[in-house]
Amino acid sequence: MDQCRHHLYHKPSRPLLCWSKKRFCLKRHCHNHLFHFGNYISLHQFSFLENIKSCHSITKWSIGEFLAAFIHHQSIKSFLMKFLFFRLAVIFSVTCSVQSKACSAFLLTGKEYNVVGFNENWKTMPGMIVINKRDVLKRNISWQNLTTDQTQADKQWTSKFGSVTFNLLGYDFPCYGVNEKGLFLVELYLEETTRVYHPKQPDMFWAQWIQYQLDHYKTVKEVVDHLNDGPNIDWWPNAAGSHFFLTDAKGNAATIALLNGKYTVLTHKEMPMPLLCNNQYQKDLAAAKKFDFLGGNIKFDPDQNKNWEDRYNRAYYMLKNYTYDQKPVDYAWNILNSIHPGEWQTIIDTKNMNLYFRSDLKKEVKTIDISKLDFSKNATIKYLDIHTDEKGIVNASFQNLTMAKNNQYVEQGFPIGYDNKEFGTSSIFGKLKKNIVKFFENILPES
Repeated sequence: MDQCRHHLYHKPSRPLLCWSKKRFCLKRHCHNHLFHFGNYISLHQFSFLENIKSCHSITKWSIGEFLAAFIHHQSIKSFLMKFLFFRLAVIFSVTCSVQSKACSAFLLTGKEYNVVGFNENWKTMPGMIVINKRDVLKRNISWQNLTTDQTQADKQWTSKFGSVTFNLLGYDFPCYGVNEKGLFLVELYLEETTRVYHPKQPDMFWAQWIQYQLDHYKTVKEVVDHLNDGPNIDWWPNAAGSHFFLTDAKGNAATIALLNGKYTVLTHKEMPMPLLCNNQYQKDLAAAKKFDFLGGNIKFDPDQNKNWEDRYNRAYYMLKNYTYDQKPVDYAWNILNSIHPGEWQTIIDTKNMNLYFRSDLKKEVKTIDISKLDFSKNATIKYLDIHTDEKGIVNASFQNLTMAKNNQYVEQGFPIGYDNKEFGTSSIFGKLKKNIVKFFENILPES
């Protein structure tokens, strides 16, 4: 089990109840102790439980077994009540967490159209849309580079292509984006993610890894072909990572998962429908095959199958049943809204290079005409707040991105992205903010 990120308690040799992005666990390295809210109770205090040798075994108790063991012991009545309350609270919180961390991405493609759709389902978040220009000299930034004095770069490159990205964590750290050649790349949370490590390659924080691909490549094939000679992905410390969905202007699509220390790539040949949520692709596909639209015995009713877990099935059904009507963008919006609208919603028409977006705070759809953006070397790096009040085509509303403005997004975004309130007041975060200023001082003007 991977290490959990947030701890309710922290004492040496004590069981830690903790949770990561989508799950809770009892840390398995602790022994001979029992946990509850507010205090620790050592198992050796209860002779009838001295045979319990690990926290692992405690996690396997049913509520009935737990009650049977404790019901006659007056000294722990208050603990018992707290335990039962906690079990209910955990069930509720995990259920909510699973829903709140989910995202969906798809490609609606045909001879006359090529439209990407993405729902970012999490929480209300600050963020900016960045116009990244060509011919910018960059360096790799790992988590160690961000949070320690070891800031030496292991790799440098010059961006070949301009791009438009959606950034929670500040400049050069996008959650997703599209470059001027039509390559789109997004990360979606995946619990089973591991690390892929090649000792000869530099480490790179996951968000910059996305930008690195958009800087370098114009097709899905190019990204896939260079995975193993590219940077190693650094995830958030002690947390699960993500898999990736990518498409290009030619209608190609792929998913990239990091499983068992290796890249697992599915291209259009292995994907009957270019669609990805927060399970491994084959798992969702196998579950969908029970429905009649994929030859199964269960009738899929789009008017009834509207639960959260039906997102993949609904999207697959709608993608499969689209008939070109010269309005693929409208249909893509229908899909996004049908599978639980995200806090950030994005549609990209790579045939016409138009990007459409809206947020949960500003629900009017805005348009960016990518073909009219200035990505040249002499251009200024610009940004637009994701929650802008502007309407219609917003190309002219972009403003110059300064270091001072970028620092504001870093200040707000990293504690949210890390999903750790304590991180925002930590000395490590202070170091991160100072290092980011150093990394981009030759790229972003001070004010």
